[in-house]
Amino acid sequence: MRRTALLAVPLLALAVTGAYLVGSVHSPAVAAAASGDVDPATQGIVVAGLGKVSGTPDVLRMQIGVEVRRIDVSTALRDANALQTRVRDTLRRDGVDPKDMQTSDVSIYPSFDTKGKPDGYVVSERLTVKLRDLARAGSIIGEALAAGGSPARLQAVSFDLEDDAALLQKARDAAYADAKQKAQRYADLSGRALGQVELVSEELPGELPVPYATPSGDAAKSSAVPIEPGRSQVSVAVTVRWSLR
Repeated sequence: MRRTALLAVPLLALAVTGAYLVGSVHSPAVAAAASGDVDPATQGIVVAGLGKVSGTPDVLRMQIGVEVRRIDVSTALRDANALQTRVRDTLRRDGVDPKDMQTSDVSIYPSFDTKGKPDGYVVSERLTVKLRDLARAGSIIGEALAAGGSPARLQAVSFDLEDDAALLQKARDAAYADAKQKAQRYADLSGRALGQVELVSEELPGELPVPYATPSGDAAKSSAVPIEPGRSQVSVAVTVRWSLR
């Protein structure tokens, strides 16, 4: 009996020592949790909000130009220059400010026949134009295309809200309200209360240009190109982080 008791003592001592060692391994994490030393960025609630407001566009942007095919480069370039000058002068006569016109492309490349043999050169010249008088935009486009004749090209038309400060303000208000409503709901579900705002991050989603097909050259002489500006949308996305109480 005495011998059995003596053997149990070392086993008990070993068990106590093992517990102490395990506790020592985990003690730093326990101390950190107890002291509240936690990354604030991982706390609270983070919610995204979106605000959308529509308004009538006040600007039309277009890319207009000419494309000429001739046997030699010099002739192609000469004729393209003459036609593009006519297009530009017509736009100016129609009240387009030279500041709202910018050369956006001049290309010269060889052309080939159906058998793959070189048969001349193509010169393409293009202007990016901003039209501010939307009531006359259709007739301005039609007259410019007629001035360029059959080689005239209209490649894209898009509408924009250049004076969008007031709409952006409304979109920001709507985006923040959307985020706060979501955050409040999550706080209620978690049994907590919203604290102070820790972070606000804004993003302005870009709008894609809207392609607009239209007749070119002689087809545009008979009438103005129909233009419908419709409505453009201003969007603001925000990400907001609140603390929780």
